[in-house]
Amino acid sequence: MNTDKNKKNIIDRAVDAFDLPGEVLAGLPKLTVTGNRRIHIECHKGIIEYDGSLIAVNGGAAVIRIRGENLEIVSMSAEEILIKGFVVGIEFE
Repeated sequence: MNTDKNKKNIIDRAVDAFDLPGEVLAGLPKLTVTGNRRIHIECHKGIIEYDGSLIAVNGGAAVIRIRGENLEIVSMSAEEILIKGFVVGIEFE
């Protein structure tokens, strides 16, 4: 019996039954992108790499790589990160 698959099915059913955003129950990161200048990430697990052209964030289920120019972390807490700069790409791996 695959417990990970069962857990995912339970989460999916709860999300549907209670009309909740999936990221709330699954612990998935939520990205809010404003144009190509700001990215707000909620529910992260920390910074993996950081310089002016790349910020890699541990999203739990995936690494989120933000590429661009003059990228900077404006604010960061245990739950949220606000990034600004000229964003040219967002990758999930």
